Amino acid sequence: MMTRLFLLPVLLACVLTGCVINGSVPTAHQSESQPIQNNCLAVFNAAEQSIVAAEVMDTEARRIDGYPYLRVNRFLSSFRDEVNGDSYVFWLKQLQQLANTGWRVEINNLPEPSAQQLQQTIQAILSSKAATIDALQSCSDKLLQLQLETNNQNELKKLATVTDDYQTWKRIIGIYPLTAWTFKSGIAQWHEETLATYKQPLQQLPVSGQLTRYQPSTNMALSDTEVADILNTSANNPLTTPLPSAEDQQNLFNSFAPVFEIDVATNNDRIGYPELQAENTPRVNINKPTVFQHLSHTRLGNKILLQLNYTIWFPARPKRSTFDLLGGHLDGITWRVTLLPNGKPWLFDTIHNCGCYHLFFPTEYADAIKQNTVLSERYFQPQPALAIKQDMKPVLRIAATTHYIERVSFDPNQTGQAIQYHLDNADKLRSLSTNNGTQRSLFGQDGIVAGTERGERLLFWPMGIAEPGAMRQWGHHATAFVGRRHFDDARLFEGVFKINSAF
Repeated sequence: MMTRLFLLPVLLACVLTGCVINGSVPTAHQSESQPIQNNCLAVFNAAEQSIVAAEVMDTEARRIDGYPYLRVNRFLSSFRDEVNGDSYVFWLKQLQQLANTGWRVEINNLPEPSAQQLQQTIQAILSSKAATIDALQSCSDKLLQLQLETNNQNELKKLATVTDDYQTWKRIIGIYPLTAWTFKSGIAQWHEETLATYKQPLQQLPVSGQLTRYQPSTNMALSDTEVADILNTSANNPLTTPLPSAEDQQNLFNSFAPVFEIDVATNNDRIGYPELQAENTPRVNINKPTVFQHLSHTRLGNKILLQLNYTIWFPARPKRSTFDLLGGHLDGITWRVTLLPNGKPWLFDTIHNCGCYHLFFPTEYADAIKQNTVLSERYFQPQPALAIKQDMKPVLRIAATTHYIERVSFDPNQTGQAIQYHLDNADKLRSLSTNNGTQRSLFGQDGIVAGTERGERLLFWPMGIAEPGAMRQWGHHATAFVGRRHFDDARLFEGVFKINSAF
């Protein structure tokens, strides 16, 4: 209580004296804009202190030091040395949108006492009765306008970076130059075992339980021409980035939604909706089969390609024995579709939600480029390029227990049970209702789902990944033990795959 009573006069004193905690925004109209700048930065500082104290920071997009109304991801960071003029303005507004989404999630997750105290503080700073969300939005717009009025772009561009998810100090202590070769050998062995599975005819893959197809509730299928029209029309902006409307996004997600054919041996092989129990312990409700959708982009030369991400969650990857280092609470898979400007899928790739087991499934429109993998893992393609079949959904065959993807096909032959799944927005996992009436993110402030740690962390730590094997939030998926690679790298595919002449 004493801390809260102390916070308000400190922030008000900052407003009166012009102090700023998180930096400043230079402006050509310093005398006129300084009070607005100071007030609004004080508002954001008050919000940040409440968010930090309540431990509800959302780190899907990264904060930019000194610019609390902006956040950045790896894709937008890749433009920082290229944007000028109109493209800089558009880029800045995209950074603002990332921040808006982030702090709205955080404010929604504040405990009620903290939320009330924050609103009182903000109202005192602004001498108004504005609600917290409205005040933050108004201040965000004002600070953005002040930034646009200044010629000082270089400082922001320099700071708009995303650090990688590797801890170098662990690699130093773990003698990475030597231990990496041991891990690389182990990865090569996993590749060989996986290839042996993929060489088996689909119909002869072993089944431990009952094959169950989780399929989308809609059979909607846009034509290539319709998809291309959405992509090209929505890319009419200074960065030529496809940004479809909410309706068009949903039509795209419906059209490219895959079928998950799962060998269901136990309830741990059923997909569902993550929920938070007492003390924020996560569980998966298998009575609500759901696939979570998330939009992203990648860069390929001068092209920007739209990506559709589909994520499923399992209750667990059960341990097979006491010494099973890979088993643990919760498991999941993310399937990604990268689209060409002509509306056709170019490449599919997938990870487990720990960032592990990154597999690439190029289509007939992609050619592989010879890789130099002396100091890194190779991009692993376990089966030949896929020939796209119109009006047919890709089917992902998934093993029981391990949830390894054993084949991707366009197989219309259904065997076993069929269950319809619901598509939902992945952002909802950033603010889930708990059984005590509060809101909380599935993901911790470090981007990791608490309680999903794996025993492998005891052996794999020299590769520098925090909590290897644990489930992660978008933007935190390191996908290579040897080398450095992230699922959301802006130019992940460059130098590995190219668009072939069939395009």
